[in-house]
Order: sequence, then structure tokens, then C-alpha cells
Amino acid sequence: MISYFLISLLTIVQPQPETRQFLYAERLFDQRAYRSAILEYKRLLFYRPDMPKADVARYRIGLSYYHQGDRKLAQQKFEEVMRNFPGSPLNLQAQLMLGKIYFDAESYSTARSTFFAVANTAGDEEIAAQARYLRGWCYIHEQAWFKAIAEFRTVQQLESDTPLSQASARLADLTYANTPLPFKSPRLAEWMSTFLPGTGQIYAGKLEKGLISGAISAAIFYLLADSIREERYVDAVGICLVSSRFYLGNRINAREWTIEHNRQLEVDFIRQLKQQARDITPSTL
Repeated sequence: MISYFLISLLTIVQPQPETRQFLYAERLFDQRAYRSAILEYKRLLFYRPDMPKADVARYRIGLSYYHQGDRKLAQQKFEEVMRNFPGSPLNLQAQLMLGKIYFDAESYSTARSTFFAVANTAGDEEIAAQARYLRGWCYIHEQAWFKAIAEFRTVQQLESDTPLSQASARLADLTYANTPLPFKSPRLAEWMSTFLPGTGQIYAGKLEKGLISGAISAAIFYLLADSIREERYVDAVGICLVSSRFYLGNRINAREWTIEHNRQLEVDFIRQLKQQARDITPSTL
């Protein structure tokens, strides 16, 4: 009788096959063996689509695809979690990850809207803070500096003395101190090169190219003036026709190099902000 009782107890306590398979899939996921984890989660869902942790399995599949770089399949799985499990605590997490996918694709307006919905719906201040933090990064990429600062300050209000709030405080301070960025005017560069070729390039930070352009323009002007002075009007017309393309290109290059200068300035600043954030919270972006 006692042996029968012990056998029955072991049968009850021993994990069921689906539980063992789920734990195995979780271990693969924790070990970052994402491809194998996806196969195990999918196998489990194929045989037990109504299992108690179906939302977790589908969410983990989405995360695995995301970490593998397959944003399209990850998006499908996160949308599936949101659609099929509206009451799940993972619903907001899936929506947050969906916003990250939009952010990675540089669809900052869509990402902002998604994070806004998460922040306003979340009863959990930690999730709301994450959404506000990422929303602030959307504004950074859109050069809406004061809105970004406001979002980072909101994170500090939602959380205190956490790595995320510390990163937000540093980002808000840096953004406030360094913006607006000292962009240069592409139109001004174009007009500078119109009246004095080469000066627009120098203004854009291309000193060597500006000096070369100025020297070539001076040589062309000298040849043109010499042709007119010696009444070689046919040569003068030829010089004008040949040099006009260089002159127009000089103006265009001044504008484009100024735009490039501004873009690089923005890239360097955002890189600096990301580095500051990673020093405190390595996994935020």
C-alpha cells in the first residue's frame, strides 16, 4: 500500500511532458539558441495550441525572431499576441516590442504612437517608463529636442534611482546643453559659392576643396578676362560654355556638402547620446 502511494505521488509531482518541453524551450531561449528555441515553442504549440502558457510561447517566438534580426516575422508574432491574448500581461510587452520594430525601421512617427499607447495603457510604471524613454529617442531622431527632454524628464518622475531614470537624466541634460545643434545653412553656402566660388565649400568645412575650387575659378576668370581684353570673343564664349557646368556644379556641391556636414553633426551627437545611455543601461537600445 505504501509503495503504491509513493508511486502515485511521484506521478503527480513529476512534470508533465508539455511542461518539460516548455522548460526546455525556455532554457534554449535563455542560452540565446533562438533558432532551436523557436522550433521547440512551435512544436509545443502545434500539439497544444490552447496550453496555459501559449501567450508566453508566442511572445518568446517573437523575441527570438527579433534577436535573429527577422523583424517581419517578429512583428507577426507580437501582433498575434496582442490580437489573441488581450488580457495577457505580455500584451503590453508585445506592443512595446512592436514599437521597437518601427523604431528600428526608422518609422519614428509610428513608433511614437505605439509607445504613447503603451505608456497611457500600462498600469505598470516600469513599462510606462520604458515606453516614455523610447518615445524620447524617437523625438531625438526627429530633432524635436525639447519634446525629447520632456519625455526623459517624465521617465525620472515615473522611476527614481533606477538605471533607466539615471540614463534619462543624463540624456535630458546633454540634450538641453547641446541643442539646437549648430547646423549650417545649405542655402547660404550655395549663395556664397555663387558670388565667390569656393567660399561655400569652406563654409561647409571642406577647406581643401574650397581652395581648389577658388583657384580653378580664378584661373577661368583670368582666361575669360584675357580673351575679352584681346577681343577673342569666340574664345570667351567657349570658355563661358565650358566653365558654366563647373560653376553650377560648384554651387550644388557647396549645398550638398553643407547638408552632409549637418547630417554628420546629428549622427555624431546621437552616437554620443547612445554611448552615454549604454554606459548606464547597456540593453536599452
